[in-house]
Amino acid sequence: MAVITTVGGGVFGIITAVAPALLNSDGKEDKPSVQASKTPGRAVPSATATPPTNQPAESGSPSSSDDPAPSASLSSGSKPIQYTGLVRISTPGLNLDVVPPKSDYSHQDVSLGLVSPPQIDGSLALWTGSVMPNRQECSDLLSTQGMQRVEVKKGTVVCLQTEEGRIAVLTVTSTSNDFDTGEMAQVTVWSEVSD
Repeated sequence: MAVITTVGGGVFGIITAVAPALLNSDGKEDKPSVQASKTPGRAVPSATATPPTNQPAESGSPSSSDDPAPSASLSSGSKPIQYTGLVRISTPGLNLDVVPPKSDYSHQDVSLGLVSPPQIDGSLALWTGSVMPNRQECSDLLSTQGMQRVEVKKGTVVCLQTEEGRIAVLTVTSTSNDFDTGEMAQVTVWSEVSD
């Protein structure tokens, strides 16, 4: 175990690296990577670590432009995810049944409705909960409160059903007043197809 103490920029901190000695194929000791954090007791995840799940702010509260977009919870009890990532919803519309999603005039699971005020079209339901919905919650909401057009702004969370019957959730990360620029959203599409 190695303990490294650093002093820098007038801030005192302790970086602790705990790693067993690793041997390479030559029998020599490999040096483990050190993970550091500005906050003592918190390790920065490595590049291969799963990113943390973010939760959206309560409905109606403003979100900072620096905040990452919330994404669907990937708890152990959730259904398999087909795709998760940032997408643009613009004039051609977006096909979410393919990986990765693509712009497609003939297969539009979600498309741009209007730009002033910003709206999106599809088989949609507006989510107003304080945490991200799971697949079943989105499916239930679509069954009971589905609509064809939703007005959106940064931070709006929308459940949707694709043409092939997959359930998805998207969080709007930015809007524009231009049909080509459209809206940006963080989307998660579950792979299971609804009956």
